[in-house]
Amino acid sequence: MSAGICIIAHEPLASALKSCARHIFSATGDTFCDSIAVFDVPCDVDAEQGEAEARRLISNFPANQDVLVFTDVLGATPSNIAHRLLDNPQVRVITGVNLPALITALSHHEECAARIAVIAEGAARGGISTSCGKPSAIKDTVNAD
Repeated sequence: MSAGICIIAHEPLASALKSCARHIFSATGDTFCDSIAVFDVPCDVDAEQGEAEARRLISNFPANQDVLVFTDVLGATPSNIAHRLLDNPQVRVITGVNLPALITALSHHEECAARIAVIAEGAARGGISTSCGKPSAIKDTVNAD
């Protein structure tokens, strides 16, 4: 049994992440990313209407299927909507979605939801890096003034 995937994020991030996933997986012929449910939350969404839309989306998955709900910013409206879904024992919410997390989840979609959540979170964290230029280039810029 594979886990379903739903993205609830600030408009247009959910759709953009799904589009990126389609782009990446188009080379492999894997079409699982087509089944991702997305909710691009507009800035003026009513919380109850947003929750109703999110529940409608996850109701499209089979009743016995676990659903991973990815959301963007903890404490923001999309995250609050996603967390309201936790009264459903089939739902797990992962906050802080990025493309590495989503691609990893899709690559492991046949595993159990608990395992996917752990590896997706690790991929999200592992996909973040800070880089800077050469120290001499920075020094030259500072001294140029």
